Amino acid sequence: MTEGAEAGTLNASAFAELLGRLMGAEVVRTGGDAHPRLRILGAIEARLVRADRVILAGLEEGVWPRGGGTDPFLSRPMRKTLGLPPPERRIGLSAHDFAQIACAPEVYLLHTERRDNQPSVKSRWLWRLETLVRGAFPDAPRLPQRADLHGLARRLDAPDADPPQTLKPAARPAPTPPVAARPTKMSVTRVEEWVRDPYATYARFVLNLHQMERPDERVDARLRGTAIHNALEVFAREWETLGETGAQDRFLNRYLAELEAAGMTPAALAREKALGARMADWVTGFERDRRAKGPHVALEAYGQWSPIEGFLLTARADRMEVAEGRLSVMDYKTGAPPTKKQVESGFSSQLSLTAAIAREGGFGAVLKAEPDDLLYVRLTGRDPAGEIMDRNGDAGAAALADEAVEGLRKRIRQYASPSQPYRSRIAPQFAQARVSDYDHLARVAEWSTAAEGDE
Repeated sequence: MTEGAEAGTLNASAFAELLGRLMGAEVVRTGGDAHPRLRILGAIEARLVRADRVILAGLEEGVWPRGGGTDPFLSRPMRKTLGLPPPERRIGLSAHDFAQIACAPEVYLLHTERRDNQPSVKSRWLWRLETLVRGAFPDAPRLPQRADLHGLARRLDAPDADPPQTLKPAARPAPTPPVAARPTKMSVTRVEEWVRDPYATYARFVLNLHQMERPDERVDARLRGTAIHNALEVFAREWETLGETGAQDRFLNRYLAELEAAGMTPAALAREKALGARMADWVTGFERDRRAKGPHVALEAYGQWSPIEGFLLTARADRMEVAEGRLSVMDYKTGAPPTKKQVESGFSSQLSLTAAIAREGGFGAVLKAEPDDLLYVRLTGRDPAGEIMDRNGDAGAAALADEAVEGLRKRIRQYASPSQPYRSRIAPQFAQARVSDYDHLARVAEWSTAAEGDE
């Protein structure tokens, strides 16, 4: 934790996790070895030790030797003027260590073909040593290949059995809970999760498991999103009585007050003040333009509707407007909103389903209108400070609402069958961009190959 940071009130389990993470970040050398005849040492420790048999591992560029690195403050000429050693001096010391240790009576030089799922490059010392040996002994026979090494490597991944068996990866989880235990009420945002990752829906609604806040979680992004939403809501409500009078200052002061109340540090607040000033200018223009036609504006409105008997669909819209009998549904975003393709394909149906609820009167008679605009309002304070991104699709907002409702009804009927499983990550083309709270429970790392580019 940084100096001056406050953890707040923690229960016993949260404190234990926090303490474990803090202790886990520290390196403690116990001096213990795996075997009485085995010593595992670093290059510096090995300078004072002599052994009959030595294994030098990690002979790849970037590992041994490490790169010289880039000094963000001092260039090479500046270091020379100040009398500081060049970055390559550390590489020279590593070369000296390698030369000393490699003079043992019996030496094994090891390098990996791949490291961190990427091809590795042999260490420069290994290249030069191989070149020297080939030049000095051009007629020397090649060492025989160890065919048994491949078998040993395969056995590392084989399950414990005698004889060893072929490794069988874990299957994608597909639980089938009783129909009576399956959800019958869901918000439009949870419908998106249901479409992308049904297993997350199963864990959330059937198992009733919910992610707890981690003690060391970075909250700056979450704080910004909440503060922007709250500031926009208050700003829009005040516009009805105060109009554009002091609008920029009102938004900026409210935004900074929300951040400060949430516990943001003074240093971060100084950065947010500049971003907030740019957002204030953009929001003022946005509000002025949206109010020009005199629409009915509803903020944080709650609505509900039953697309099928026995199933309740709910929504809470950031902002909805009705002007001249046409409905605009808006959602505020501080990050990247769903793409047009994701909305049209039904993977991001939040706005479409919200519009459908409003059209059916789920938000009240005033907001019962034909959908005209599905808009994401993205605010960052950067360049641009804000932007309006429509997701109406080629066929229009009303058609998207119809498709979203029909897709939801089909899904509800499908999961009303006791044999329909809640599979994990059924939309792999969008899974990489999103990390579910339940990926560890679904053991995604055991069966998924999405990280390698396969579906």
